[in-house]
Amino acid sequence: MQLAPGTKLDGYEILGPLGAGGMGEVYRARDLSLKREVAIKILPGYVSRNPDRLRRFEQEAQAAAALNHPNILAVHQFGSFDGAPYLISELLLGATLREALDHGPLAVRKTIDYGVQIAHGLAAAHDKGIVHRDLKPENLFVTKEGRVKILDFGLAKLRPQPDSGDGADGIAPTQTKQTEPGVVMGTAGYMSPEQVRGKTVDHRTDIFAFGAILYEMLTGKPAFHRSTSAETMTAILNEDPPGISQSVHNIPPGLQRVVHRCLEKNPEQRFQSAADLAFALEALSDSGSASMPVMDQSRSRWVWAAAAAAMVALAAAGIAWWRIQPAVPVVESVTQLTDDGEPKPGHIGIYTDGSRIYFNEGSVGSRRIAEVSVNGGPTALVDAKLDSPEILGLAADGSEMLAATDSYESFARPLWSIPLPAGDPRRIRAIEAAGAAYFPDGRIVFTSGKGVFVADRDGANQRQLASVTLAYMPSVSPDGETISMVMGENGRPSLVEVAANGTGFRTAYPAVNGGGVWSSDGRYLLYPDSSSDILALPVQTGLLRHSRQPTRLTTGPLLYTAVCPSRDGKRLFALATRQRGELVRYDSKSRQFCRVGETAP
Repeated sequence: MQLAPGTKLDGYEILGPLGAGGMGEVYRARDLSLKREVAIKILPGYVSRNPDRLRRFEQEAQAAAALNHPNILAVHQFGSFDGAPYLISELLLGATLREALDHGPLAVRKTIDYGVQIAHGLAAAHDKGIVHRDLKPENLFVTKEGRVKILDFGLAKLRPQPDSGDGADGIAPTQTKQTEPGVVMGTAGYMSPEQVRGKTVDHRTDIFAFGAILYEMLTGKPAFHRSTSAETMTAILNEDPPGISQSVHNIPPGLQRVVHRCLEKNPEQRFQSAADLAFALEALSDSGSASMPVMDQSRSRWVWAAAAAAMVALAAAGIAWWRIQPAVPVVESVTQLTDDGEPKPGHIGIYTDGSRIYFNEGSVGSRRIAEVSVNGGPTALVDAKLDSPEILGLAADGSEMLAATDSYESFARPLWSIPLPAGDPRRIRAIEAAGAAYFPDGRIVFTSGKGVFVADRDGANQRQLASVTLAYMPSVSPDGETISMVMGENGRPSLVEVAANGTGFRTAYPAVNGGGVWSSDGRYLLYPDSSSDILALPVQTGLLRHSRQPTRLTTGPLLYTAVCPSRDGKRLFALATRQRGELVRYDSKSRQFCRVGETAP
């Protein structure tokens, strides 16, 4: 049905056409009552000629109208005109994502920005039980203000089937600029494998399509493009798209992992929610170089002391760790990163992938793994799906972390691998460990009551490096040649190290208060000492030498218990506490302590 300018339709006046596609014609119109401009979509005749499809259209229109989200096209009204169903929606000014992609790939920052908006819109719809089923660049609109809007929610299921007699002529190929009616709901290049097979789909089919769109935004090329629709669908079922790095350089590895996770053939291996997907992209968008700490305060029974489990960043931009003649490291400033009031146990390390910082919070028996941007701000929980997990290490590529369950005082705890940014944990064979860490090549080192062991990433090919007792918090040098760890014999923890081939076991530094970690360039071993300050011990030949004296980087007032260097080596992130004492007196009548000058209750 074509409407001429001036046509009146239920209180709206048609101003002119905006476009047309397989799901109908779109017109610009004026709301004569509210004096605003809107868009009117007139759906094709095959919808109105099939009572069941018309009923489903009304249901879908009602569901779409119920969605109230800035990244979803707002639907104001639906009805029928001369037997043709229509939708009234907000009028958008801008262009579709397809039109933007016609000019080539998008910048990484813009891709992440658009991706976050799309994911938030999908999450809002999925929470209402609505699946798009035909997500593609043509159904994503970018306004002049940079706001992304998802179009045509719920309309994909209205497409005619091959036996409907409505003139279906096959699935629209990936490169088409409109959605043509097809045999299977969706558009070939963006369909999930389960869609291609004609199986029942859920919200994860939208996540697959999102991955294909994200791939195309980064590379400028469709993820699955063949000369025919049948070949395209075969590729979706059996092939992986070319690696993003083959087409475009300098794409963050984390972003590549997000794309590939979305494009998993098995829905169970994709992101399980659009909310998780949005969070993963937001984590990438938080990459930066600002830094700060956190002060969480708790009260002691005997004195009012603020035991601040503090996340701090030591802005050491002036530390010339990269010089041939190492200068004395200097901490120039200390800034607070978080302020969430959650206790952060100091005996557990912290880790960074360059954009996020991972750490534990909570009390014994209720540990949680949390994360925060290196810029600071709100913290978020990692859905580890384990009971009271303790983070032990982070892979060099940031794709997974090692964690243990049970009490940290045990030297035989189940070892787990937790995928990032989301996924189900995997038990690493039958390994029972006190501490563990990754080698740069992905192998793992772990300690137990019997000694120090090395194994493949999946726990296979275990071999013992050294026989030690009470060793924990191992750390591997950037070149993979040396392993440091804490050994707690006789109640006096010492920092020890051993070569990766099992030789050269020796004490590096006595009287430490936490595990040692290697600086990003491998030239220093960083650790908190018995006075809870951070020290930097120079490394000369790959094995530590006693003759080199450590440099004290901090001198209070914070008490440091864990430290981690940034990926660029110019900052340190640390856990610390700040104590604050107050004068109190003991009231013999109430048998309570109270502040001086206060009356006991």
